[in-house]
Amino acid sequence: MADMAQAPETLPAAPPPRRRARMIPALLAVALTATVVEGVALVRIATDHEDTPTTPVASVVRTSGGEEDLSGVIANSMRSVVAVEVTATRPGPFGQPVQVGGQGSGVIVRDGVVLTNAHVVDGATQVSVVFDDETHADASVLGSDSTHDIAVLSVDTGDRPPIEIGSSSSLRLGQRVVALGYPLGLGETATAGIVSGINRTIDVSNGTGGSEHLVGVLQTDAAINPGNSGGPLIDAEGRLVGINTAGASAASAENIGFAISIDEALPIIRDLASQAV
Repeated sequence: MADMAQAPETLPAAPPPRRRARMIPALLAVALTATVVEGVALVRIATDHEDTPTTPVASVVRTSGGEEDLSGVIANSMRSVVAVEVTATRPGPFGQPVQVGGQGSGVIVRDGVVLTNAHVVDGATQVSVVFDDETHADASVLGSDSTHDIAVLSVDTGDRPPIEIGSSSSLRLGQRVVALGYPLGLGETATAGIVSGINRTIDVSNGTGGSEHLVGVLQTDAAINPGNSGGPLIDAEGRLVGINTAGASAASAENIGFAISIDEALPIIRDLASQAV
C-alpha cells in the first residue's frame, strides 16, 4: 500500500490533453441500481513522477461556538471537482442496445487526469466533464477497474489545480470528512459528516443482475446522493481520502454512505494511467 503521508502524491504523466468540447445540454437523469447486504439496500450512485502543483490547503477555522468552519477548505477543494456527463449503451427491455444518459462526479488528481468511478463510465460512448466555472471539455477513458470501481479519464484540465492526496490509513472513527460532488444535477454540493467505519466489505449491484465485491471501503454518515459517485471524500484539511461510490437507500437505513479508500485506490490509479500512456 502506498504511503499517503507524503504530499503531494503524483501519478504517471498523462497523454496530451484533448480539445475543449462545445457547450452541451443540462445534466441528464441518473440511473440507480441496488442490492441487499445484511438487510440494507446499497444504492450505486451513477448517473506519476513529476512534481505537480496541488490545491492549497486552507486552515480550519474555529467559530465562536468552537465548531470547525470548513468553508475555506471546501472552496479550495471544489476547484478540483468536476461533474462527469456520459452517454452510454445499455441493454434495452428486449435485450436490444439503447443509448442512455448518466451523470456522476470526478476529481482532478493530476494535470490532465480525472478520477471517477468505473460504474459512472461503464459502457460510455461519449464522456465530458463540467468544471466549477461551468465550462465543458471532452474526456476519454484511460482505463477502468470494475473490481475496485475506479476509472481514470484524460481531459484538458487547463490551469485547474489537482487535489492534494491524503492517507486513508490515518483515519480514525469520528474524524470529520466532507463528500463533494454534483448530486441530482443541483450543482456543486458539500455534505459533512464523520468516519463511521473503516475497512468495510460490501457488495453492490453492477446493474446487470450481478454484484461487485468491494473491500477496504470507508463508511461515513456524510450524505452521498445520486450524482456524487466518483466525487472526492476529503478530510478536514482538504486532502483526498476516498472516492464516493454508494449509499444505503432511505427505505433501509439512514446516514450510511461508502467511499473507496484512497490507499486502496492509488496503486490501481497509477496502473491504469501508466497502461494508457
